[in-house]
Amino acid sequence: MSPRTLSRKLRDEGVTFADVLDQLRAALAKRYLGDRKLPVSEIAWLLGYREVSSLTNAFRRWTGTTPRQFRSSECRRDKRTGS
Repeated sequence: MSPRTLSRKLRDEGVTFADVLDQLRAALAKRYLGDRKLPVSEIAWLLGYREVSSLTNAFRRWTGTTPRQFRSSECRRDKRTGS
């Protein structure tokens, strides 16, 4: 599919490529943060960010919290539920 066709189809759906990419990054960030072995710096790189601060700013926009705070709250939740 050509970039122009993709752009047209996304526009027909009422979204942009940037919207889709942002949603995908948010979902992947949450999944990756669940893996305590992955450093936040590596997660930033996997998501296409050059700096951890860029991931931190985006993650705060998506969730209202930082990646480290999110990971910490996930860890506490897992201990309570035994997961």
